[in-house]
Amino acid sequence: MTTAADRPTTERPTGVTVMAAIALIAGVIDILAGLGDVGMGGGFLGDRGFGATLNGIMTLVGLALVVIGIVGVATGYGLWTGRNWAWLIARLWASVCILIGVVGAALSFLGEGITTEILGTIVGSLAPAILAVVVLWYLYKPEVRAAFGRR
Repeated sequence: MTTAADRPTTERPTGVTVMAAIALIAGVIDILAGLGDVGMGGGFLGDRGFGATLNGIMTLVGLALVVIGIVGVATGYGLWTGRNWAWLIARLWASVCILIGVVGAALSFLGEGITTEILGTIVGSLAPAILAVVVLWYLYKPEVRAAFGRR
């Protein structure tokens, strides 16, 4: 049952539409990749001499990807329909991306010296984090907050 707080109070901003589409697409891709990993972990790799440990790891990674994909699809749907909870989940996703990006970049500095590979890892870690900062900034714009019933 939806409450008045769950319904949008204004039209959906274009940026929210884009974020919803990206979340839906990424969620479906994560689900498909996860199912592929579960299938590989179900014996395909063990038959190739990789062993039961790798099968178990692939199964766990696959199940985690399926769960992440389901949350992504739900978030995309919630953003598309202007649900208040989707705004909160989108903030959480962005915050996690920032944290992972900063930690990934920081861990790259543990080596001795900066090589091209390490520089690539730093940029590869920080680029999604910077995008997530932009997403957080966008989610807090007054018109976006209003679209999700937040003042």
